[in-house]
Amino acid sequence: MLKSASVLAAAVLAAAGFAGVGSAQAQTISPANTGFTLSGTLQLSQSTTVNCAVSLSGTTNLGGTGASITSGSFAPGDWQCGWLVSPSSFPWAVTLTGGTGISISGIGANSILGNCSGVVATTWTNPTTTPTVQPSSVSFSNHSIPGSPSTCYITGTLVSSPNLTVTP
Repeated sequence: MLKSASVLAAAVLAAAGFAGVGSAQAQTISPANTGFTLSGTLQLSQSTTVNCAVSLSGTTNLGGTGASITSGSFAPGDWQCGWLVSPSSFPWAVTLTGGTGISISGIGANSILGNCSGVVATTWTNPTTTPTVQPSSVSFSNHSIPGSPSTCYITGTLVSSPNLTVTP
């Protein structure tokens, strides 16, 4: 009797463990398989600091497990944007890193003073309706990107159109 109770308890614990694994959900971006634009103003710093109007275009993948930023442009803000400072190295891969965390790989910019390219880890902000309506966005707060002749830094917020939601 004791042996069969132990076997039954082990079976129940194993089933509970498998149920926990099965109920875990993977992080996703929705809607999946859709185009989007990220736009706003970013402050870019390397040897000098400029404020650029940024527009980036991309697509979420079929399963909603990531995205790709396929093109983009910088415009004034400051006069150097779009002429002396421009985005580079497309496509940029957007990877989900847990919770509402994202990583953007291959992000790059070129200027006559140098270039930057690398990975930026940041957080996605999902759209809200209360207390006020806020669109989905990604923010950068002095995030560093390796560069030559020195490290680059980006600060600012880019708003998504349409709204994308990252589900943890």
